Amino acid sequence: MAELPFNFAGPSYVSQSPNWSDAAAINCFCERAEVEGQKGPIAIWDAPGKKLYCTLAEEIAVPSQFELNGRSFAAASNLWETTGGTPVNWGSIGTPPTRPTMITANATQLVVLNNGNLFVFTLATNTLTAVNMAQFNGPISQIGFSDGYIIATIQNSQTFQQSNLEDATTWSGLNISTISYFPDNIVSMVCDHREVWFYSGKQAVVFYNSGAGFPVFIPIQGAFLEVGSGATFSIVKMDNSIFWLSQDERGSMIAYRANGYSGERKSTHAQELAFQLYGVPFGSDAVGWTYQEYGHTFWVLYFPSANATWAYDVASGFWHQRAAWNVNTGTFQADRAMSHTFANGLHLVGDPFSGNIYQLSSTFFTDDTLPLRRLRRSFTNSIRNKRVYFDQIEFDVDAGVGPSVPLTDGDGQPRSPQIVLRWSDDGGNTWSNDYFLSVGLVGQYKIRTIKRMLGKARKRVWEVSWDDPVPIRFANAYLYGEPEQGLQ
Repeated sequence: MAELPFNFAGPSYVSQSPNWSDAAAINCFCERAEVEGQKGPIAIWDAPGKKLYCTLAEEIAVPSQFELNGRSFAAASNLWETTGGTPVNWGSIGTPPTRPTMITANATQLVVLNNGNLFVFTLATNTLTAVNMAQFNGPISQIGFSDGYIIATIQNSQTFQQSNLEDATTWSGLNISTISYFPDNIVSMVCDHREVWFYSGKQAVVFYNSGAGFPVFIPIQGAFLEVGSGATFSIVKMDNSIFWLSQDERGSMIAYRANGYSGERKSTHAQELAFQLYGVPFGSDAVGWTYQEYGHTFWVLYFPSANATWAYDVASGFWHQRAAWNVNTGTFQADRAMSHTFANGLHLVGDPFSGNIYQLSSTFFTDDTLPLRRLRRSFTNSIRNKRVYFDQIEFDVDAGVGPSVPLTDGDGQPRSPQIVLRWSDDGGNTWSNDYFLSVGLVGQYKIRTIKRMLGKARKRVWEVSWDDPVPIRFANAYLYGEPEQGLQ
């Protein structure tokens, strides 16, 4: 019996041919070794769980959140303050949003966008007022803040407008500008590093505050990208840069990171395949948000039409999926998070399917009150397509970290936390039975998680899933067997 080559840990990478690669990482992600001496180059950690923080009464989703000076806010069909976990409704901002709401701020005001209309919340007096929309040449698409000004793009146009300095209720006609650097309408906008990036569906141009004229924002010479935005709300700021899903005259749905005034590809062919198959067309309804925990900065993309969620980890450069487990259908669906803010030391995420706001943390191991199912499916294990007799597989997990109050089986008897192993010998078309492997009761630190008598195959995909509410972390996995010799 010899140890076989086996790369268990890794990202999601489902190719056009599952025979080549059908790897998946759902609700778990990779961490690369940063120093020498670890058991393996990559470990697998649990993605964070959720716990209910508060509920916004009668809201059907929580599409945006914002923190300012210790106060946290959420915008749906009303503007809510959620500081401390007791929601306060500061007033209506119109009908339930048909596209994601947005919140930004200047020194004294929150500015809220819902269904093309703007609202201003004065922080000193806690008063909410509707902005006179007759000041604009149409409904608003997106908003942002730069150098004391609120910037707004006009839907279905090449036009943007800036507010008066530190006053988002007044929008002078002198502060309207039409972008002539591309012929298409503005699709996306983001304010970053005192610059404003405007994207069409094919190109992008960057403006800056010149300090004079009307409006004060003018193009930066040479700051022009031959790639645009394919999803209005996918764009995020993180890791001192900008990330977005692209589009140009050749196609769409490549994930880019800004590198100076050019784009650097961050998606793989597997992600691009998934995104482009999502419809509407492609993944154009993607909503992006970002957060950082334990030094991992994640860009999370929620695709409403596809009922799916993906996450990119800047630290590793790997993609994985986030998902909620539907206990009724036994299937994964989109993760219950579409917005984020970091307030008073807490990561708060808004539910796309209810008025719930959850605290997100890797110290939680459930999806609020529901099981948090996790899954790792390996790359196809094959040795030149020879028949291999598999003798043993061992998963090097943290053993003995079960809860102090033991889990119980169907008869009410104590049981250890478990992982569930199965495999496929035909590219994921059919699967073996499920095999439940113990990771040890609390304190049983020397338990080994092993399965023997594994049969034979020319190619095999290994899959492990787990949803017990304990930390199950994979340092490595080891596979033993013997390939047949000669021609077969």
